[in-house]
Amino acid sequence: MVKSFMKFAEIAVLLREIVDRCPGLDGSTITLIPQKAMYPLFQGYHINIKANITQESMGCLRKIIEGHDLIMKTKADSLLIYESRPQ
Repeated sequence: MVKSFMKFAEIAVLLREIVDRCPGLDGSTITLIPQKAMYPLFQGYHINIKANITQESMGCLRKIIEGHDLIMKTKADSLLIYESRPQ
């Protein structure tokens, strides 16, 4: 599997759903990171959420992420959300 990244319009839909369904993330920092920052020849974005994530918030996010066939990678103080598609 290869990491690929979402288009801006896809991110807008996803962020709206997260805001509407996961009120526990209120006050978190959400950053859109351009794919080309890591891989100059590619387009698109991935989402980085920096927050104090509770079990409830994690469950809410997991349901949304799985519903969009995305992958969520957990780091010490943040989450990374991205698409993964076969080559």
